[in-house]
Amino acid sequence: MTTVWHLELRSHEKLNAKPWPDLPLQFAEVEVKQGEFNRFLYQLVGQHWNWRDKNSWSMERWREHTERPEHRIWLLMVRGSPAGYVEMERQPGNQVEFISVGLAKPFIGMGLGGPMLSEALKVAFNWTDEDGNPPERVWLHTCSDDHPSALANYQARGFEIFKVEDE
Repeated sequence: MTTVWHLELRSHEKLNAKPWPDLPLQFAEVEVKQGEFNRFLYQLVGQHWNWRDKNSWSMERWREHTERPEHRIWLLMVRGSPAGYVEMERQPGNQVEFISVGLAKPFIGMGLGGPMLSEALKVAFNWTDEDGNPPERVWLHTCSDDHPSALANYQARGFEIFKVEDE
């Protein structure tokens, strides 16, 4: 059985940001949207945590999913290598969902997860809708199959659990 936690952060003021470690890194938006690259990141990060829900997707579906205006990817690069990413989606009801958050295996344990999540939250809370309104909440879900520190990292940044399910 897998436990799934749904978490939310309802204000940027509740963010407990963690600073970046002293490493040569970049955290930047992937501005040219490509389904192929999103699939690569999903597989790079997710293979160690049994992410399988999108493995059967066709490339056309990856492109449709990725190349929408309400979809964004932020990429963490360390020493020129893809180290992690945050995939997010602006949703109705003035909210942003973090669809995928994670680090590639060689970069786990370097103190990057908290800072990457912190920066992604800053980005999300500054992502205004067409009327200039910032989101009222950022939400995500994680599960017991994820990295053992994932839930604690989300909670340390200020996320609160709003639903728990056993699958």
